[in-house]
Amino acid sequence: MANNRFREAIEDMKRKRERTAEEIAIFVEAEAKQRVAVKTGTLRREITHVTKHEDEVSTLKVGTNLDYAQAVEEGSNPHKIKRKDGKPLKLKIDGKWVTVDEVNHPGSSPQPYLRPSVEENTGEIQDRIKRGMSVGD
Repeated sequence: MANNRFREAIEDMKRKRERTAEEIAIFVEAEAKQRVAVKTGTLRREITHVTKHEDEVSTLKVGTNLDYAQAVEEGSNPHKIKRKDGKPLKLKIDGKWVTVDEVNHPGSSPQPYLRPSVEENTGEIQDRIKRGMSVGD
């Protein structure tokens, strides 16, 4: 009988951990979407989260698979942008559209949105863990 109560308590804590991890992932995703620099809105729309739960560990990831997301977060050095998949690059220069095979990008300054979403909210995240994992609820 005591063994069953012990197993039930373990399962209850596991459910709390999973629920808390999901809640934190949603919170950090929302923070990142509020902080991200917006040009077209694509990067903001593509920020998402994934949670993975195993017996004793929950893992959460917040981010996007967009190829330019890291350059927005961390900035970039000057670099060449070359055409992909045989598609030419189209640029508007002096009001006219031109087609080119490559351009020299001057680089960009960092516009962090993911890291600050976690670092500037560590207190809130810790509070959510404490509330979510509290015993006796």
